Amino acid sequence: MAVGEYGITVDDARRDYRRFVNLRRLIKFIALLLFCIFAVWTVWYMNMPLERLSGMFGRIGTMVFNRMMPPDLDYALTGNVFYSILETIEMSFLGTVYGVLLAVPVAWFGAWNVTPSRTICYPLGRAILVLSRAIPPIIWAMILVVILGFGPMAGTITLVLLTLSFAGKLMSEQVEAIDMGPVEAIRATGAGEIKTFVYSVLPQVKAAWIGIIIYNWDSTFRASTILGFVGAGGLGLYIRSTTQLLDYERTMGIILVVIVLVIASEILSHFARQRIR
Repeated sequence: MAVGEYGITVDDARRDYRRFVNLRRLIKFIALLLFCIFAVWTVWYMNMPLERLSGMFGRIGTMVFNRMMPPDLDYALTGNVFYSILETIEMSFLGTVYGVLLAVPVAWFGAWNVTPSRTICYPLGRAILVLSRAIPPIIWAMILVVILGFGPMAGTITLVLLTLSFAGKLMSEQVEAIDMGPVEAIRATGAGEIKTFVYSVLPQVKAAWIGIIIYNWDSTFRASTILGFVGAGGLGLYIRSTTQLLDYERTMGIILVVIVLVIASEILSHFARQRIR
């Protein structure tokens, strides 16, 4: 029987390792069991009427085929409604562009490994990311409508904040995962923080950032369709008004237009992602 340097045999080491593995498995099983128990208890605590699920699809079918068909596409593609479609696209575009312009420095400041100052810039960058993510977009839209009034300006700024919160967080994480070798090499030449970022950080994260920006625009476009519910511009205003008037055929027409636009944006973003690979 082999004896190690500290008087521990191979069998003892194997036995200790098996105990360690079994303990880890037991801890994982208990954690999973507690998670499942909590999930079931939450449904009971919130008093969810699960029996309604059995008839849900029948009611959806009745709603769609009896009340929303045929869709009124003429209403969805004429007059102010068509203008609101263009407004929605423009809002999502501007929200993405200006949001990314803000997200780039914030992501740089909020990355611990390359931030220009860990005492000032890092807390500032993280605070901006946390604050922008802490408030849902629809709440931002309501606040900005009160401050700026009704219209696309409030919606565009809301989408800027959405881009900053979503893309900024992911871009910052990409920066924290880079290889620090090129960064140290550039710094060794006496380069400043901006040159270090441009020549050593940006080349490593450029492809990932482009993918994040494309996906963010896709997400921003979806979000822009509902901001009109609170008067922040876009299609949401007409979806809300037709629903309140029980004019579901017109609502369905608008929804179909939104679906087509979302599919088109998904196709465009797919081709854009393929181009950068």
